[in-house]
Amino acid sequence: RGNKVLATNKIMVSDEKKDVGMTNQPRAPRSQFHYFYGSTPGTTAQSLSVPNHRDEGESTQNEQDSLVGEELVSTDNEGEHELLGLVNGEKKTTTTTPAVQHSPSPNGICTITVLLLVACAMAASVVLLMPHSSDPMPEKQTFTIPYKHVNREDYGDPVDAFIDMDLFHPNLIAPPESPKSFVFPFPTGAFWTNLVVHSPQGDVSYPVAVYPYAYRWSGTSLQVSYPAGHRVVDKHTIQDTFAPDLKITTVEEVSKRYVTQFDPLSVTLRFVSSSDSKWESALVQGSPYITLQYLQATPVFKPLSIFSSVQCPGDADENFSDLLDNNSSGGDSNVGGKGSDQRQLFGVCSIDDSDQETATMRGVQFIFRTPEGASWIMFASEPMNLVFDKIRKTTVSSSSAYSGVIRLAYIPNDKQDEKTFDSSTGLRRLIYHSEIYPVGGQLSYDFHSSTSQSSLTDDSSRHATVTFSFATRSMMAPSLKSASTQNLLMLGLPHHSELLAESVKLDEKKFDLKYKCIKGHLTPVIGSTWSYQEPLFDLEFDDHVQGVSDNVRDLILQQVEADLDRVLPTFAENVYGYGKQVARLAQLAHIADKLEVKDKSGNVTELGGVLEKTVNQLSKYLEAYLSADVSDNLLFDSNMGGLVSTNGLHDKGEDFGNGRYNDHHFHYGYFLYASAVMAKIDPSFIERFGPHVDAIFHDIAHSTNGDSRSVESDNIFFPMTRHKSWFDGHSFATGMFPFGNGKSQESSSEAVNCYYGAYLWSSVRHAEVASDVTDFSRLLLAMEVRGAKTYWHMIPKSILGNSTDATAFHHLYTPDFEENYMVGNVGMLDVAANTWFGTDPLYIHMINAIPITAITKLLFEKDYVKYEYPFLMDSRNSVEMAWRGYTTSIHAIIDPNAAWKEAQDLVSFELDAALSKSQVLYFISQQPGFGLASETRNSTNSTKSSGRPNSFSLTTKAPSPSQHESSSSSSCASHPSCANTGLTGECCPSSRNIFLDCCSR
Repeated sequence: RGNKVLATNKIMVSDEKKDVGMTNQPRAPRSQFHYFYGSTPGTTAQSLSVPNHRDEGESTQNEQDSLVGEELVSTDNEGEHELLGLVNGEKKTTTTTPAVQHSPSPNGICTITVLLLVACAMAASVVLLMPHSSDPMPEKQTFTIPYKHVNREDYGDPVDAFIDMDLFHPNLIAPPESPKSFVFPFPTGAFWTNLVVHSPQGDVSYPVAVYPYAYRWSGTSLQVSYPAGHRVVDKHTIQDTFAPDLKITTVEEVSKRYVTQFDPLSVTLRFVSSSDSKWESALVQGSPYITLQYLQATPVFKPLSIFSSVQCPGDADENFSDLLDNNSSGGDSNVGGKGSDQRQLFGVCSIDDSDQETATMRGVQFIFRTPEGASWIMFASEPMNLVFDKIRKTTVSSSSAYSGVIRLAYIPNDKQDEKTFDSSTGLRRLIYHSEIYPVGGQLSYDFHSSTSQSSLTDDSSRHATVTFSFATRSMMAPSLKSASTQNLLMLGLPHHSELLAESVKLDEKKFDLKYKCIKGHLTPVIGSTWSYQEPLFDLEFDDHVQGVSDNVRDLILQQVEADLDRVLPTFAENVYGYGKQVARLAQLAHIADKLEVKDKSGNVTELGGVLEKTVNQLSKYLEAYLSADVSDNLLFDSNMGGLVSTNGLHDKGEDFGNGRYNDHHFHYGYFLYASAVMAKIDPSFIERFGPHVDAIFHDIAHSTNGDSRSVESDNIFFPMTRHKSWFDGHSFATGMFPFGNGKSQESSSEAVNCYYGAYLWSSVRHAEVASDVTDFSRLLLAMEVRGAKTYWHMIPKSILGNSTDATAFHHLYTPDFEENYMVGNVGMLDVAANTWFGTDPLYIHMINAIPITAITKLLFEKDYVKYEYPFLMDSRNSVEMAWRGYTTSIHAIIDPNAAWKEAQDLVSFELDAALSKSQVLYFISQQPGFGLASETRNSTNSTKSSGRPNSFSLTTKAPSPSQHESSSSSSCASHPSCANTGLTGECCPSSRNIFLDCCSR
């Protein structure tokens, strides 16, 4: 699988003659100054100057590929939506930044076609580069969705009931005759959905997190916050509160606004005043800058309260020795920082403070400060005049309409003092790297064999290379050399820092500003391409089946048979409850398949075929759901592109919001697991129900359609990895509901279970061929496990001390918060040690442990559990039965023998719907060290007392004399606890001389 890129030239010509009137005006030559403070001495404005296309006889039409420094031309009908000239790309292909050459260059990496067109008697040359990435086309997949296709409106919940359709560019809306609402399957889990769902705050949206910032928008402005600067902390929560540190608007009244495009790493927003006046911003994850592009619009900036000062950046000595006029008398001390009434830092910035009411700044770099401690540095692609209202101090605005790019960067408040600006390596870097800006991003992945070991799994035979490719533009020239893309400055999250090569990261000496977000400190990363290795799990249905004694095997199988008669799913159950119960049945089938003794032909030789009974039950209930023979069956939402539950579509509050795309991975992961088990045991299941399960798989693990500009096909109309945030490195459960913390997720373990189920299904479904689908599922699983360990699991640093574990854990949160050992809910703007249904630490920890499968011991490693479990059980006399199966299973990771004894007291039908006593016993029996220590102790004790080894291991209980007095006392009916569970025949002991836990004592 190679990542191939095909650069193509697309010529887009507007039919509107008015576009010609928006072409360039001759540009005055720039002064000779060090445009980027911190640049090398040879880098001057002249060496970075932009060719004057008017002089070359060129003009620009349309918005396509309009680069900064050049005028951004519109169309009257807003038909073309590439104002920022974002690159085009398809999923699974690295999108590279093109080099647009107006003259031949030996260093160019792309071939450019220049086509001359004549319109309105004027010669115009349009050079439009829209890189189109292309993998070799796969064979056409024959795929149908075997669920009823529905229109949401017929169920009383049309798309416009929760999405403002006017907030999307017309090009993104499907034609009226289409059953779809959009031309793409809607990415309901995307980080930006708060911008387009109906907001409880009316015209102002709820915030979206684009690290390190958060944004809200309204019909008049774009609000920006550095939320870590407004952090509120207590022992159980950390909240990065949104406060509009900067409100960005224009003098021109905004008539409409909309999303123009999106990809897995960005979304682009546009504000339109008229066909000739507009502005937009690409919100790209990880950018330390806010980037704005204007076309004949007059920028206005408003602070949270007031601007306490507006300044020019100082020179290398911070003494402004190169000012043309350094008159220190008079003037406003809040302007310029030195009290001068007319100060000029030649070329970069000058300030005229002579007017009593306003100060005028001319240049390309400016600094604004507020009394709340916020400091911003601003960069302009073209020299501009800014006017500061010295009386009210509430606005800085351009003196006239502006066309070009403006970038702003928040300066974290540990470097506020002006005297430290020159000494700050971080500020120098912000200035130096401000030229190159991102306008979008694509992700790609490749799979390969590996013999190297990793901390994630020591025996991984396969790895994935994950690549983020940020599309970039230059503030200085439309000609962007490929080498300059390496000057892109971005910020990575803690898991990125762990995985990325040291060579692309800046340490604290090279970048001393500390950007933060709710996930911890952000690491500066240089370059437009990030690549890292993610090891893939080799685990399948079990890591490996650990041999157990005949006693253990028989006891577990008898418990499996008993559990088949416990509470079973009802056909009226909701999608979540039904899924948990069929997954429980699937685990019973899996246990029976692993433990029953078979001959060489695979026929069961003992215990009367428990496997056959479990498979029959699993088949009955699983196939009933897939066949829609239940009340809360699945439907295909033709408008949005996804599977939703019937109840959830009828009522947005039902099924935990499934109808509006909450929690799909939690719900459907159980069905994927159950289907994988069924297909493994009975391959004919694939022939009968493969397409039904495939549709469920695609709803949460589809690998394409992540880009609004590239929809792979109509027949697989699902968004890319619905819940997965590729930048965050894990999933969010939130769907199309407005939430004040952006997206969030509670049960990290159910998210892991989802991708584990997806992996198992794809491994069985594609068992005969090497499949990228299977590796892709493994990648989703590996990412989710890493994300949970990084952002949910915590160990207080004070507990670790100087132990060998001290460097094994991240310390992303405050010391007090770490004392909770587990995050209950991770949001994009907050973390909380609580759950939706309670604050008991038991709930917090166990909702992040369910369900119990083979993947559990990779999610909960012994090095974590040995600290977590004692904390959880400290001062706790008992655990309610519904959760006790989970606590016992987690205990088994560090002490399986003690957990086995605890498990004897479990009442299977009182456990959570996703769990049975059989599963707990089987899970314990598969833990390293099970049976060894206890058998040794029992043997030693028995030898001392009787002179011979104990014939009973920890897996059985020695019968008392009273239990052998009569055959009638061995019947299940004579023991109420056994009878109440529905057991019949002999129980105490059974025909194989095994005493069940329900036997009376």
